[in-house]
Amino acid sequence: MKLTLRRWSLLSALLVSLVTLSSVAPVFAQDASPVAEGTPVTQETATHHGINVADMDLTADPTDDFNRFANGGWLDRTEIPGDRASMDSFTELGDQTTQLLIDLMERLSTGSDLKEGSDEWKAVQVYRQTLDMKTRNAQAFDPIAATLDEIDAISDLTQLHEFLQDSFFKGVPGLFPIYVYSGLEDSTIYEANLFGPNVWLPSQDYYVDTDDATKNVQTKYVETLAELLGYAGYDASQAKTSGQAVFDFEQTMMKTVLSREESQDIANFNHPMTIAELQKLYPLMDWKAYTTALGMPDVSHILVTELRYMQALEGIVRATPLDTIKDDLKLQLLWNHRLWLSEDIQTTSFDFRAGVLSGLTDQPPAEERALDMVNGVLGEAVGKIYVAETFPPEAKQQIEDLVTQILASFKTRLEGNEWLSDASKQVALEKLAKIGVKVAYPDKWRTYEQVEIADSMDATLQSASNAEARRQFARVDKPVDRAEWSIPPQVVNAFYDPSNNDITFPAAILQPPFFDYQADPASNFGAIGWVIGHEITHGFDLQGSQFDQNGNFADWWTAEDHTRFDALNTRVVEQYSAIEVLPGLNVDGQNTVTENVADVGGMRVAYDALESYLDKNGRPEDIDGFSQEQRFFIAAATVWRSKDREESLVTLVQSDPHSPSAVRATQPAKNTDAFHKVFNTKSGDAMYLAPEDRVVIW
Repeated sequence: MKLTLRRWSLLSALLVSLVTLSSVAPVFAQDASPVAEGTPVTQETATHHGINVADMDLTADPTDDFNRFANGGWLDRTEIPGDRASMDSFTELGDQTTQLLIDLMERLSTGSDLKEGSDEWKAVQVYRQTLDMKTRNAQAFDPIAATLDEIDAISDLTQLHEFLQDSFFKGVPGLFPIYVYSGLEDSTIYEANLFGPNVWLPSQDYYVDTDDATKNVQTKYVETLAELLGYAGYDASQAKTSGQAVFDFEQTMMKTVLSREESQDIANFNHPMTIAELQKLYPLMDWKAYTTALGMPDVSHILVTELRYMQALEGIVRATPLDTIKDDLKLQLLWNHRLWLSEDIQTTSFDFRAGVLSGLTDQPPAEERALDMVNGVLGEAVGKIYVAETFPPEAKQQIEDLVTQILASFKTRLEGNEWLSDASKQVALEKLAKIGVKVAYPDKWRTYEQVEIADSMDATLQSASNAEARRQFARVDKPVDRAEWSIPPQVVNAFYDPSNNDITFPAAILQPPFFDYQADPASNFGAIGWVIGHEITHGFDLQGSQFDQNGNFADWWTAEDHTRFDALNTRVVEQYSAIEVLPGLNVDGQNTVTENVADVGGMRVAYDALESYLDKNGRPEDIDGFSQEQRFFIAAATVWRSKDREESLVTLVQSDPHSPSAVRATQPAKNTDAFHKVFNTKSGDAMYLAPEDRVVIW
């Protein structure tokens, strides 16, 4: 769901999130006990349950501007803080969760008797080290000085590749970083994945587009690279020249990687190779020595996800001056350690990544940044305490029941599907029946014995990063732990993982406005119910449909099914591509097609489930003058209430696989027959979409 802006990759193709695709760094684990006291932000402390009419604009016509009708009150009173690219339901709920956790860390830091060496104690130390800016500024760049010296000492390509054999553990991913995920063709076994270049612009578009806005970002990026190299001792002239050369090097590499459209076809990632084959493909690296250094001495194969890149890489490396490649490695080091070092480099990073790309003017408070560090490296340690304080057992049971009802609704829609062949429909039903559900928090918590608290924050966090990396590398070619969570429960997020064929709903998202176990049915079916339907639909979208019921990359469709499915997706692409979000800036219908299909399908599934529930349990009286059916669509729109900075919106359209929130608040409803019946739309209304133009896939 909400992850960070980063280059799309196999991971972003596999972990299908609800809001913004990003991937949470896989560095979580622990065993903690509830120790904090206070009043958590939960449903029990809310002043109302379900839809709040104060968030609406009852003077707006729902057939003209449904987003305004459902969210006008919230839009009028909400301002975007200087440290935010946008404000939305996710941000607000995240802020509530963040403040609760900050209070928790402050109490643990000042008054708790924690056992030294315990995971809770380590979490507190990371929090303290992050906040100790005086020490961090005094240490400045000393923690990475030895690695900078190592890079400086490289004199030829042989030494370069010897350095790259273990540079991953120094915060330098190098030219071919390897990460571990469930196997693409055998999801029961962990597989090593070899990715493309390590770069810091959000997508390939930023390297290949030539419009004025993109050129401006490129100029600012080169200026930022030069400023970063200044921290490595370069004078202004040398830094400027080297920064431009590194950008040119990155641009050359990025021209070879998969486009966003190509990335929607999982087959384009599927290139397993043995060590011998990799040695032939890229002979400059000793691949046996490299995989041994990573902790995979006997790896059976590595999945090459960017084949064009690897085929071109030797020529690119030989044609690029060695000093430029060394500068690129220094910049990787500086980027990856930027949040762990002194204040000045954090400011440089913020000014570009948050300022230029998202229009932010202020950094988040120091306590929030410290909490981010703790969540990143000791996520489940904090998560266990968080769950004990905030998540009532009644909520877990109710959300599990709701998931069951949404799954039943999806099954009914599958059984009645008119375009899928009987053979494919049977496999689809089997896949649906096998979808795993992870709700609120894991049954087994991770621990962090290998994380060491060092004499600098940088060394502590590098220790945590390395501990997780070694844990992952040690799992290659071994059975997948399907019960493991990839994000901790305090993350406001949700996603479908096609390789596990499961959906995950952490505790933090199971709060208002998404879910309130004391609210009326429509409020929950319209909000979290739609989210659940959205995630289930991802199992059958353009990417999820490329995986079978066991989570394996496999083609289980007939040729005729593919043809009909592609035609339906094309209609979705065309419909969304016609939507203008800023003057001259339209939604990228192709890049967002899987999320748009999940939005439209998820809404229908959730609405059907509500109707089934009401038929069995009776309809409550109207609340605030709205029927359950009306409240369903209002609740659904509240999920997507949002105010965005223009810079952030432009970046989102150019790099994110999700449509802007204002589009998500209205377009799925336009495609849903029930919406038009409930609000009595007619031709000419802004919210009206002719029946023949409404796309029904799932």
